[in-house]
Amino acid sequence: MTTPSTRAAARVESTIDAVLRRKMQRRGAMIHEQPAIDAVSERLREFLSQRIDGEFLIEGIGRLAGGASKEQFVFDLGWVRNGQRRRDRMVLRMDPPGSMVETPRLREFEVLTMLDGVVPVPRVFWATEDPAELGAPSMICGYVPGSASAKAAVKTASGLGTVYGAALRPVLGPQFVRHLAELHRFDWTPHDLPSFERPRAGTTDAIDWRLAATDRAWQEDSFEAHPVIALTQRWLWERRPPVDHVSVIHGDYRNGNFLFDEDDGTITALLDWELTYLGDRHHDLAYAMMEGWGEHDPATGQFYCSALVTRDDMIAEYEKVSGLPVDSARLEYYTVLNMYWAAVALVGTGPRNAAERLTHLDSMQTFLGGLGAFYLDQLLAIVGKD
Repeated sequence: MTTPSTRAAARVESTIDAVLRRKMQRRGAMIHEQPAIDAVSERLREFLSQRIDGEFLIEGIGRLAGGASKEQFVFDLGWVRNGQRRRDRMVLRMDPPGSMVETPRLREFEVLTMLDGVVPVPRVFWATEDPAELGAPSMICGYVPGSASAKAAVKTASGLGTVYGAALRPVLGPQFVRHLAELHRFDWTPHDLPSFERPRAGTTDAIDWRLAATDRAWQEDSFEAHPVIALTQRWLWERRPPVDHVSVIHGDYRNGNFLFDEDDGTITALLDWELTYLGDRHHDLAYAMMEGWGEHDPATGQFYCSALVTRDDMIAEYEKVSGLPVDSARLEYYTVLNMYWAAVALVGTGPRNAAERLTHLDSMQTFLGGLGAFYLDQLLAIVGKD
């Protein structure tokens, strides 16, 4: 049983604490104003001049659609790298004043740098937490070709509800599971990750830090108390399972958050790593299995996790590739944790950002509150039993 003092004493990681403090400093002191392309280009030119030796050329800069949080721009960079003149298409990801999730860009940068060649990820080049440099904390990565959904599929907000159909499922599904297994079995311990604190195996370090951060987001962002949130918080703190094997966690591993080549069926990049942390593999597994992301086949009624693979097949293939066991009790715990995080983001943080005029996605973040209500209902069915 977790005592109130244990929960009150829990802390968030120092880099997460810093971005949450920065969030509160912005609130009431500024509103979002969409940056002009010329201004972005000029800041980008100055930023790169401090990092590239010799001449370079920025061309074709424009806004990139997609996502539920960051502002994104695409551009072509002509430059000399390692003695070779080259032209690379790149993506600039910038934090708006208010994001659905507040995390440091350096964490994302460090993990993507480490995982290059381990799983398919965009190549990262530069990142900064200093808003004075590019106007906001930002990361620059390589542009990866591919589609987030099938050509004939209906496009949805942030990829939510993306489906692939009977033809693509058997092609994409095994890759989706294999890449997750490869991520979780990867030995991250020799790598330098200065933006992360290192949780100890056999302890609740990782979950304590995660819960403390989510509790704080709810406290700072919600408009009013909610009984289901209160019940969920107590349920989660009282049942924290120690982490047996510490893995790199994606944090948002689902349909709509990867790109693929529809012609040959190859997954080309796993995207949206802003929620990455070090913790329990069951977090990603439970997230990918959530009902809100999946699809019931219209012909058979069979449920496909992330619209790609059945639950049984996902577990069997994951265990085979990763060599790590999947525990049903931990899956239930992390299902509740994931729904709790989703409810906080969708009912608390998103609407707060919209009301405070801190995001370019105010309409969408307000609209997604309906999905948050769905998760609150699902949470009550679990935490309300006791």
